[in-house]
Amino acid sequence: MRTKGIFITLIILVVFNFSAYPQKVEEYLSRYTAANGKGYMQPLADVFGASFNTGLFHSAKIKKKGFQLYFGLVGSDAFIGSDQKTFKATTDGFFTPVQTVQAPTILGSTQTVNVSGNGGTVYVLPGGLNVKYLPLVVPQLTVGSLYGTDLTARFFAYSGNKDFGQLKLFAIGLRHSISQYFPSIPLDLAVGCYKQQFTMGNLFTCNTLQAGAQASKRIKIFTFYGGLGYENSKMDITYTEQSDNSKIAFNLTGRNTVRFTAGVTFNLGAFKLNVDYNLGQQSVLCAGLGVGFGE
Repeated sequence: MRTKGIFITLIILVVFNFSAYPQKVEEYLSRYTAANGKGYMQPLADVFGASFNTGLFHSAKIKKKGFQLYFGLVGSDAFIGSDQKTFKATTDGFFTPVQTVQAPTILGSTQTVNVSGNGGTVYVLPGGLNVKYLPLVVPQLTVGSLYGTDLTARFFAYSGNKDFGQLKLFAIGLRHSISQYFPSIPLDLAVGCYKQQFTMGNLFTCNTLQAGAQASKRIKIFTFYGGLGYENSKMDITYTEQSDNSKIAFNLTGRNTVRFTAGVTFNLGAFKLNVDYNLGQQSVLCAGLGVGFGE
């Protein structure tokens, strides 16, 4: 019961941390038209896409038949580079002369950038959230096995501010054991495919897909694991532009396409603690804590 209480508490803390973002993000983004809005939001699309595709496995071992279950929390922290803090923004509308300047992205400095124009006019580019790191924690359940196949699911929903709707996450994935066909191989091998959708109120929806190969080897209480995966992510953004109250909609593609994963799981009876590093265009550090049976 105590472990369950810890899980619930962590989920609540993360969800409440997330609920502070939508209002600020939409407020800042509403000052931009689509052209600048894409550059402003691109780093968030990169980070969310890579982070949600992280932590989907901590071992490649899948029984050919028999009960297996894992339930835990997966935490990730994306590394935000200096190049993700600024972008080239161009003044628009009736402002003259047209100028292109370095401005903060949504993850960048909170300081606005003021551009001077003709007749004493000033074009104001909004600041960002000054995000140094963006930790995410999601609950995860894996159940198996049937003919060497298991199923992984993630889900949570939280109703926050009525103006922004719900925070929702749903994910599902399937894995299949390859090593069951090659019993002489000293490694556990598997392939998996996972699809996820995260919605932040009425502001955006992020869809991700990951497919790849996994390998692991258990030595006493340690399971060393790794993987090579292909992934993609898309973020659909909708908001109201502040100056003329027009609707703006566009989509962004996350920059991660290939990732290499290397990690270790500490098997302490039913308790599992894993840590891994995911190397890609957007690198992510991951840690998981949960309970597993039959693994």
